[in-house]
Amino acid sequence: MTSEKVKCVPHCRFQPEKAGFVDDMKKAVDNGVAESSTTRRLPSIEEQRTFWNWHWQNVESRKVLNDWSERRAQTMLALIRGLSLSNPRMLDFGCGQGWFTERLAELGEAHGIDLSTEGIAAAKARRPDINYVAGSVYNTALPTGYFDVLVSSEVIAHVENQDRYVERAAELLNPGGYLIVTTGNKFVMDRLGDVGWAVQPPQHIARQLSRGQLRKLLLRKRFTVLKSFTIIPHGQRGILRFINSFRLNSLLSAVVPQQNLNALKEKMGLGWQMIFLAQKKADA
Repeated sequence: MTSEKVKCVPHCRFQPEKAGFVDDMKKAVDNGVAESSTTRRLPSIEEQRTFWNWHWQNVESRKVLNDWSERRAQTMLALIRGLSLSNPRMLDFGCGQGWFTERLAELGEAHGIDLSTEGIAAAKARRPDINYVAGSVYNTALPTGYFDVLVSSEVIAHVENQDRYVERAAELLNPGGYLIVTTGNKFVMDRLGDVGWAVQPPQHIARQLSRGQLRKLLLRKRFTVLKSFTIIPHGQRGILRFINSFRLNSLLSAVVPQQNLNALKEKMGLGWQMIFLAQKKADA
């Protein structure tokens, strides 16, 4: 990530109540900046599988499950419950070790697919009653037009063909079925700063999308976007260095509860995670 200079403006004030401020910030976040082109070869499916096997073998040290992943999980479950479906057929589209698939099984008929044979082996060992499949989401045999809900949690930024990934999701959903996508927010990811996250090996794909880019992708692929929002404000560079600064938030929280401040940041699109709820068009 390239460095950014923060320009200080004398007497500037953070005024969320100012007319148009939130909308202007949301517009800037939604537009994003296109990923710079790179000549680095994308890893093959087998190279990706090797990486994800290693990832799930080291799940404890990589701290995959934490307070943030739980917040994301609870948000997705709330969205599914809000659909008021009776015993829905659901697919976890990149399920890893199946920790979230098990949550889906509490709401209906749950299935999971993942490229990692290690992840699927662990998932099957823990819940042999759930239908898990190891393979590529692009070409593994799955029932077309079968699922009522398809969940993509932290996957779309890590596949080599995002267009085909969403097309495949549309193929597997029944007409009117729902797709829930969670992924990193490019605006925030580009401004994280030094948060202590490990550098990933070259077998790991990371192509973050902005809110606008993801929305356009879903619209192109036979979906209607019903909801989109962000959660978990984060970031220490650029404008986020100011917005998330401890000093500023301490001053503001004296008059506005921190929970309300965080909710405002999420509304402005400044959450680390994007969450989209989309519906496949009935005539698609």
